[in-house]
Amino acid sequence: MHVVSLLAQKGGSGKTTLAECLAVAACEAGKLAAILDMDPQGTAKSWKQRRGGDDPAVIPVTMANLQDELDRARDAGADLVFIDTPARLSDWAMEAAKVSDLVIVPSRATVKDLERVEASIKLATVYAIRPVFVVLTQVRPRGDRHVQAEEFVTAKRFPVCPASIGDRVSYQDSDILGLTPLETEPNGKGAEEIRRIYRFTSELLNQLTNKQANHEQEEKPHRRAL
Repeated sequence: MHVVSLLAQKGGSGKTTLAECLAVAACEAGKLAAILDMDPQGTAKSWKQRRGGDDPAVIPVTMANLQDELDRARDAGADLVFIDTPARLSDWAMEAAKVSDLVIVPSRATVKDLERVEASIKLATVYAIRPVFVVLTQVRPRGDRHVQAEEFVTAKRFPVCPASIGDRVSYQDSDILGLTPLETEPNGKGAEEIRRIYRFTSELLNQLTNKQANHEQEEKPHRRAL
C-alpha cells in the first residue's frame, strides 16, 4: 500500500479537491483507494456525504489515530491512501508526511502563493525525508501568470508536476454533487489533467517501489556475508 500526503501552508490551494480527484482517478484505474481527512474543517468528509456510497472511502482522522487507520486500510487491502492535511504546517502535517511514501504540495499559480511553498517542501524533504513535488492549481487559460509561476518554480528548483489543474467551473460544478470532473465530464480537459497528474504520481510511486526492491536485493548478499 502506498501513502500520499497533500500539504499546503496556505488555504485555498485546492489541496482537498486534488486529493478527491486523485483518489477517484485511482479508483478509475482499478485501485482500492481511500482518503484520510485530517483537516478539522472536514471538507473531504462533507464531499463524501454528498457523494454517497461510491468509492473512495473518506475517513476522518487525527494525529492520535492516524497510524491505526492506516493499518486498517492496509488490512482492508487498500492500494493507495491520500492524506488530506490541515491548511497549515503543524505537527499533524509533519506526522502525515512521516508516514507517507510521497508528498504533494499544491499551490495556486501565483508567485505570492508559491513563496509559501518552500516551507512545505522543507518539511517533506528535510524533516520527514520524503520525496515531494508541486502541483500548480487554478491555472487560468489566459494571461501569463502561470508562466511567471513556472519561472519562479524553475528558479527555485522546486520539483514540479508537468501537469497542472486549470481554473475550470467543472471542478465547482462536480463538487456540488460529491463528484469530480472525471465523472461529470470524463472526456473534458479537467478529467485529462487529473489523469495526467495521477499517472505522474503513479510513476513516481512505482520508481520508489523498484528502488526499494533493488536496495533489498543488494542487501541480501551483504547480510549473508556477515
